Parts: sequence; structure tokens; C-alpha cells
Amino acid sequence: MNHLQNGAAPPAPLGRSRRARPKPKNPYQDKEKPRRAVIYLRVSSEEQAQGHSLEAQERECREFLAKEKPHWTLVGVYRDEHSGKSDKRPGFQAMLNKVYAGEVDAIVAHHLDRFSRNLHQILTYFKELESMGVVMAFAKDQFDFSTEEGRLQFHILAVFADWYLRNLSRETKKGKLARVLKGLHNNQPPIGYRVGPEGVAQPVPEEAAVIRKAYELYASGGYTDSRIADFLNGQGLRTRTGRAWSKDAVRELLQNEFYIGWVKYRGDLYPGKHEGIITQELFEQVQAQRRRRATHARSLGATKRVFLLAGVIRCELCGQTLWAQGNRHGSYAYYRETSHLRGLSCPHARKSVRMDIVHAQIDVIMAHFRLPDAWREQIMAELLASDAHTQVMQERERLTRKLRRVGELYADGIYDQERYRLEREKLQKQLEQLTPPRPVNVLEAGAQIETLAGIWPQASDEEKQQLCRLMFTDVYLNVAEKRITRVRPQDDFRMLFRYHDFLEEDEHGDYRVHLSPSPTDEGRT
Repeated sequence: MNHLQNGAAPPAPLGRSRRARPKPKNPYQDKEKPRRAVIYLRVSSEEQAQGHSLEAQERECREFLAKEKPHWTLVGVYRDEHSGKSDKRPGFQAMLNKVYAGEVDAIVAHHLDRFSRNLHQILTYFKELESMGVVMAFAKDQFDFSTEEGRLQFHILAVFADWYLRNLSRETKKGKLARVLKGLHNNQPPIGYRVGPEGVAQPVPEEAAVIRKAYELYASGGYTDSRIADFLNGQGLRTRTGRAWSKDAVRELLQNEFYIGWVKYRGDLYPGKHEGIITQELFEQVQAQRRRRATHARSLGATKRVFLLAGVIRCELCGQTLWAQGNRHGSYAYYRETSHLRGLSCPHARKSVRMDIVHAQIDVIMAHFRLPDAWREQIMAELLASDAHTQVMQERERLTRKLRRVGELYADGIYDQERYRLEREKLQKQLEQLTPPRPVNVLEAGAQIETLAGIWPQASDEEKQQLCRLMFTDVYLNVAEKRITRVRPQDDFRMLFRYHDFLEEDEHGDYRVHLSPSPTDEGRT
């Protein structure tokens, strides 16, 4: 008989099934538990321009903690001046590293969209943090996640945050399109122009004359991109970023339709309101000359080279990326120090090293990776001991202090704007790359190293290049001595490099390279 149909109370349960699973504990239900909390603050550059500030967010978050969570202890404040669409933010990642290291169990933000504006990220991190016993709280959004109603409110607001981001992106694109339809440039006008009244670019006569001459020289057929760069530098003209001209910058200059009166958006050209400083005829002559040069280079039968360390190899002294270059006839290829073309100085400026000399050293390094039989057990034991997390966090703190010091040197006038920008970008890149290794990723990296010695000799140049980028963030070359002196591994490989016979870890987590004398370097450099 159905007890509910005749109004009788249902019988009481006789007990719990032996197979019944315990309900996962909700960390939000333990509201009085003392917690170690961090504050996370974020403001985009657009919001900052509109008067929003990190300081105001921090003040309200601190007031929220004092009033609503007096039993929580504030252990850190993390800040970002980035868009909320991506989670690749230095402050955000530094905060997560603290969480993964077990040093934080509560995160406080001013509003849900300060944490992220990406719906998938919000829900993914919410579930991941909850499974770790870490709670989230928002000074302006009073959610009670211990109830189903509170969770529903959270999900609804997450949807709105995601919608806002997508709508903002659409509106931004519409605004940019509206500008080009009016004949206006969306970004800073190229060298040769300044922004005039009502946003219309106006020619700068002395700069325009130099650029016009550069076009004429190239159209004559007697000048390459490199020679045009020398001409522009000799005239005292600098790029929009204040650097010396390089052949890559010249390539862009000589193909920029802005100079003939057009504005561009997403690859499409529209009539501009500004005055062109190059005639259509001269512009077409330059493009025809470029096509002839490209055809001539192909007719010489030059083969495509693969530089294994392109984008990875750096000068040991100045830290700048070396250029990978080869001559048209295919007789040699080399890595070249070009800081002078960037408006910088380096004792190794203009020096180069043949590609085969550098690649021979990489062959030796790759062929001598060895892992002991019990490497998995050793790595897991070290990860569980959290030593790796501690080292990473100590290095992050060191880089953060150095970043502040660079800012102080700039404020005191010791660093000029260009040096400050380069130093800041280098340190920020290191901070973004510096994350505590996670066991699954490290074990996968180890499995790749186990087979590396057998794979490397048979791999194609393209495959070798991919392996280099997979394992290294930077490879440092002493250009004068033509030898690799230091490598910086990707984080997942960092611990595994310790087993290499020719590598020695330094105090910064990089590895010094101790090879036998480098291969012969006779010949042209």
C-alpha cells in the first residue's frame, strides 16, 4: 500500500545501505572555521582610464573581512592590471600557486567579474577550489554557498559576467569598425604622422620626407630592407617605439597602405580621412620590386632552413633574442646578435655563430638525457614534500622584488623608458612561466625524456625544433666563445634536468652547461 495515498506517514528508514556513499563535505557549511585568506584585485587598462582603481577594491575587501569574516587571517594581496577574459595573469597565477601549495584556503574578491569574466573559468575554478576545501567570497556579492539557493545565484551571476564580456567584445569590435568607416585609424598612426584635430592623422613634414625617400630608394632596385634600415638610422629617424630600424621594421614600413591614404581593419582596407604621403604609383613600384626580389630568391634554389632554437636562443650578456639568419645562396646560416638594430648596446653586438656549431651542442645535450630507474618514485616524493613549490614561490618573490626595484630605478631616472620596458617585460615573462610543477605534467615530461635519446637522431629538423621549444624556455649562448652556457627549462621539465650529466642547476633554477670543447668553429662567423 502507498502510505502517501491514504494520508499515512511514510515508514521510517530501517538504516543506511552498506553501499551508500557519504555526501561530499561542503567547505562553505563550516562558516566559523578560521581560514587563511588572500585578496585578489583586478582592473583592466580601460577601467583604470575610467577612474576605477585597485586601491578602492582593496579597501572594500579589507572592510568586508573585518566586518563579515573576523576569524579569517589575511595572508596576502594579489593584483593584476589585465583583462578578465584570460586566466594568464601574473597576480592571478601567483595567487593560485599559493593555493596549490596549501598556504591559502579562502579567496576574497571585490566582485565576481574581478575573479574572471569567462563563464567556463569561473565554474571550473569554483569546483576545483571547493574540492580542495578552499572557499571564495566577494565583498559586493553576498552568496551563501552552503545552500542550494546561494549556488543558484552564483551560477546566474556567472552567466551574466560571461555575457558582459562577450557583449563588451562585440561592442569594441563595432566601435573599431565604426572608426574605420569614418576614415579614422584605430591605433597610433605610423611614423610620419601625428594625431591631429578630431582624431585625423596629420603628416609630420620632416619625417614624411625621409619615408618618401626610403620608398624611392627601394623602388630603384638597388636597396634591400637592411640597406633601407641603415638609411633610416643614418637620418636619425627612430621607430614608433623609439628603437633603431631593423629589416623587419622596414618590411612593415614598405607595405603599409596607411601611407597612400587607407585605413585597415581585420585585413580590409577603407578610405582614410588623412592625407597620403606616398603616391599610389610609388607604392605599387615598391611592391613590384619586392615581388621581383622574392621570385629571384626562389629561383636561386635556396632551401628552407630550420633553426632549432629560433625564438629561444638568447645572448648570454644582454639577454636579447638572437636572430636566426642565412644568406640567399645557402652557403651558410647563423645566429646573430642584433641589439644595435634594436637601439640597445651589447659587447657582442654584430657577432654571429654558425648554425651548425650551435646545433652540434644541442645534439650533445639532447643525446645525454638519462633518468634513473626509480625516477618516478624520486620525483613524486619530492613533489609531495612540497620542496618544489617552496622553491618556485621563493623565486617568484625574488622576481617580484626585482620588478619593484626596476620600477624604482625608472622613477629615479636611472633607467630610461626603453630599458625599463625591456626589463619589465623580461621579468613579467619569467613570472608568468614560473608555476609549481604538477605531478601529472612532470610524469608526462619524464616519459618523453625516457625516449628522447632514441628519438632525437631520427627526428626531422621540424620535430627537433618542436622538442626544443617543448623543453626549453631559453637557451643562452656566449656569442664570443660560440658555446651554449646556460639553459632554462620549461617548468614541467625543471626537476628532470637534474639527472643530466652535463647540466648543473644554479640558484635561480636555470642549468649551467658543462660540455666538452665545442665543435670546430673554423670558417665564417
